[in-house]
Amino acid sequence: MLEQVHHLLTLSDVPRYNIKAVVQQTQVNVSTLRAWEQRYGVPRPTRSDHGHRLYSQRDIEIIKWLKQCTEEGLAISQAVALLRDISDSGNATPRAPQSQPPPPTLADAGWPDLRTQLTEALLSTNLRQAHLLVNTAVALFPIETLVLDLFYPMLVDIGERWAQGDVCVAEERVVTNFVRQRLLGLLQIHAPFAVGPRLIAGCAPEEQHEIGLIMFSLLMEQRGWELIYLGQTVSVEGLDGFLMRMAPALVCMSVSMAEHVPGLLEIARIVEGRRRHRLVFAYSGQVFDRHPELRGRIPGIFLGNDLREAVIRADDLGEEIDPERWMRQSHFFRH
Repeated sequence: MLEQVHHLLTLSDVPRYNIKAVVQQTQVNVSTLRAWEQRYGVPRPTRSDHGHRLYSQRDIEIIKWLKQCTEEGLAISQAVALLRDISDSGNATPRAPQSQPPPPTLADAGWPDLRTQLTEALLSTNLRQAHLLVNTAVALFPIETLVLDLFYPMLVDIGERWAQGDVCVAEERVVTNFVRQRLLGLLQIHAPFAVGPRLIAGCAPEEQHEIGLIMFSLLMEQRGWELIYLGQTVSVEGLDGFLMRMAPALVCMSVSMAEHVPGLLEIARIVEGRRRHRLVFAYSGQVFDRHPELRGRIPGIFLGNDLREAVIRADDLGEEIDPERWMRQSHFFRH
């Protein structure tokens, strides 16, 4: 085993394979690769100019070896530790896999009550204090932390309190609109720096609930996607021609109300009509938790309603699409 590991550590580390090629060669699925990368720092792909992961031949052989170890009964953590020990003690000079630290949480920074402070400021309509709190958080934390550890759980809490009658509609709207405005501002700040595949995001016709979609879009933008945000109540009129001109890699739509599902279905059919151009349709929304049977009626990929998982699934879809897909001009659709 030691000789085998020493050999694979001498292989080329030139990044050249996308994730689809890696899955085909190793027979390890995308979710497992993601788990290994996030928890153990193995493999360590580089990013292309367009934001996609690229793997080397060494990465592929390391993945195959890890798969073999787990099939023979060795825990993945033990296999990774062995790989590191051999790498550190051997003569080879590979890219040493190192775990990437997770984004810092509010508690890590000693601000465990920031959500409480922000909620109280908003419910008392102390908007000056609310903006000061968020401005400080923006300076201290990455966007992912702001969305997943501050805004998202705060909105869930406010929604539950509204359902229980602890806050009124007006108070709920103050909180929601404040968060919506701050998120839209962050979308604009980061938009010019996107280099990845093109994403079109919007709500189904007549659907007004967009704040979850804004958070999703912002997190996708942070992963390098070029975002075209359509917002509330997207009309089907002219949509097919718009898709021809924009040539996106992925269309993501959101719907919360059951009465708006037919509109989503109409958009899904338009997008699915472009499948031969490798255009992918994905969707989400609370209505599919209340009525899971509706998922079978929508052509496309259901991302689920956990925000973090939805972003991971959508990002994975992008890496399964031709890496050069979004670089082609709109005439691609006409051939």
